[in-house]
Amino acid sequence: MKTMSDPPKNGIESIIVTTLVALTAFWFADTVIDAVIPQVECECGRLHAPTVLASLFHLIPLIAQLLLIFFVRRLFSERRLLVRKLEAAVAAALDEKARTDAVIDAVGDGVCMLDRDFRIVYQNRAHERLLGEHGGERCSDAYDEDPDACRDCPVARAMDTGEVCTGNRRFISKGETRLLEITSSPVRNAAGEIVAGVQVVRDVTERRRSEEEIKSLNASLERRARDLAANNRELEAFSHSLSHDLSAPLAKISCAVETLQEIYGEQMGDDGRFLLSCICEGSSQMDDLMEALLALNQVSRKELRREKVDMGALVSQLALDLRRSEPARRVDFVIAPDLTAEGDPSMLRVALQNLLSNAWKFTRNVDGGRIEFGSVDRNGERVFYLRDNGAGFDMRQVGRIFEVFQRLHDESLFPGTGVGLATVQRVVERHGGTVTAHGVPGHGATFTFTLP
Repeated sequence: MKTMSDPPKNGIESIIVTTLVALTAFWFADTVIDAVIPQVECECGRLHAPTVLASLFHLIPLIAQLLLIFFVRRLFSERRLLVRKLEAAVAAALDEKARTDAVIDAVGDGVCMLDRDFRIVYQNRAHERLLGEHGGERCSDAYDEDPDACRDCPVARAMDTGEVCTGNRRFISKGETRLLEITSSPVRNAAGEIVAGVQVVRDVTERRRSEEEIKSLNASLERRARDLAANNRELEAFSHSLSHDLSAPLAKISCAVETLQEIYGEQMGDDGRFLLSCICEGSSQMDDLMEALLALNQVSRKELRREKVDMGALVSQLALDLRRSEPARRVDFVIAPDLTAEGDPSMLRVALQNLLSNAWKFTRNVDGGRIEFGSVDRNGERVFYLRDNGAGFDMRQVGRIFEVFQRLHDESLFPGTGVGLATVQRVVERHGGTVTAHGVPGHGATFTFTLP
């Protein structure tokens, strides 16, 4: 195999022939000189003491030969220099081509070049993996088996219009239909003529599937949003019913029972008075339940307005209200000072009121009741806690504790609506925080929550 460092064979033969011809000419010239110069001396004399003219004529061929040798040597030197430069240029070109190929191969999209006859003259590896190796083939023969197919493809339009063109085509690969996104651009020569076209092929099958899934999910979300809006309207109607339609009859019942007790209480027997007390108690429980449900609805729908809240002062005020409601009870409140948080003041008041009322209720049967409120730092996050030494609860039931209408204790011992802790969770979650509970039967409970 001929390499770039080997001189062309025809060039070497030409130099050798030229050199031989020149040497023959010099020999012939030397012979002619010898024949022309007069024979004035003997052969020995001519050798040892030649004339100036003879010496001069004999030097001419010698000088010519030396010049010829110098010329040939210089010619070969220049030739070797040119060969080295050519080798360096070829090596640089190959290196640049390797870098270019590496860059194109690193692109995840398939890259292909087609000439004006729509023959594939270049494919990168991604293109070969995607569509197969088809160098030298017409794209219609390689892919579509349709001679006129290329006339409608983006690369054909790009070479016709001189603009960047895009399009989508379906291609069957390994028995599976793939969707390809094609972007084509024209390639021009130095004169500005379009001589080829380049197309970048991207497999968008998975992306299109994801888009379809997103559309389906969006449609589902829109349906759910409409359903939620309808549910909200129903909830508003229910709230209005609780606050007006149901509370008014309940107030009439309470008023009638009180009137009966005042007017006919002494005339009734024990059974009558017991029944009236049951009606009063049921009416009061119903009123408490409606208020709890209204509070839960309000914290769920109310617009959240964040501001700095003094949590310690708020808990102290709520604790004072509890003491005033039952002045005979002896419960120690331990409230950490300087506790602040960012949140909605009215919502946080509702949450803390429910937590404190819960602790107040479950320490009712404990001598030396104690309720603590403070905060700890946990992994750089402030965690508030409210702890009591009351009845506690079984941790096996902790999953139910924040559900609406769920009670973990006998209602006759600890009456309640079953809505308070659900309201606490709703408030905390609306602030972007979390609330947890931990209890030990007979040793109290601890509720923790965060307010980011």
